[in-house]
Amino acid sequence: MEAVHLLIKRARQRIMDHHYKINDRLAGRYKIEKVLRNGSYGIIYLCQDLKTGERCVVKQMRKSKRKENLENYVQETVILQLLDHKGIPALIEAFSYKDEKFFSMEFVEGKNVEDTLFASKQKYTEKESLEMAKKLTAIVCYIHQKGVFHGDIRVPNVLLHNGDIHLIDFGLASHLHADSKNQKQREQLAQDDFFDLGDFLLFLLYSSYEGEAKKGRPWTQEMSLHPHTTGLLKRLLNISHPYKNCEEILTDIEKTIALLS
Repeated sequence: MEAVHLLIKRARQRIMDHHYKINDRLAGRYKIEKVLRNGSYGIIYLCQDLKTGERCVVKQMRKSKRKENLENYVQETVILQLLDHKGIPALIEAFSYKDEKFFSMEFVEGKNVEDTLFASKQKYTEKESLEMAKKLTAIVCYIHQKGVFHGDIRVPNVLLHNGDIHLIDFGLASHLHADSKNQKQREQLAQDDFFDLGDFLLFLLYSSYEGEAKKGRPWTQEMSLHPHTTGLLKRLLNISHPYKNCEEILTDIEKTIALLS
């Protein structure tokens, strides 16, 4: 039965969702160079902006998921309009074309951390891992100050380029104004981002792990880390006293880096 539902879903997508090809032009402005991702909720293209001559990224929302996507589309574009940070791709415009919803964003060169770790087999020392986590945490501090919570901080959503870090894909992000009614929800969303930061840091630290990973054995037993790094991870992962705000995390990362220097 599950296989039947999957076939119906794919057939519906083929009928409703128009897939554009290389060299097609969207709204007369964006010339497609490459399909970057064909996801369940949207199709992402690398394009040339014919107005500026620059490369950009264009996201097409699937009509087959119009009900879910309309809310996500509005949320994501509103959030991107709020943000102005060198570590976050800037929104160019939201637009409609042939009864389909799109938006265009700044294109960021570089590899995502997932490819760096698993395809390129890059290894990071404890200090290097903390320095990368510091840069990512600074971006998270910025979006939290704007009332934005990413909700999907994972290695595929972090790009590296010339020593800089960029946080991408705000498709699952939330924007909550600071008031007493939603304070608990804000705190929970912040904790979710903090946990993801801890998970991100663990991925980096494991890149230089030389031992044999054993199923069921915790990271605290597998890796020999500085006590301050262990304490930082435990707080991020909610094993011990959790962090209350992002700035507190940034301060602890900076102290730990200084101890390793």
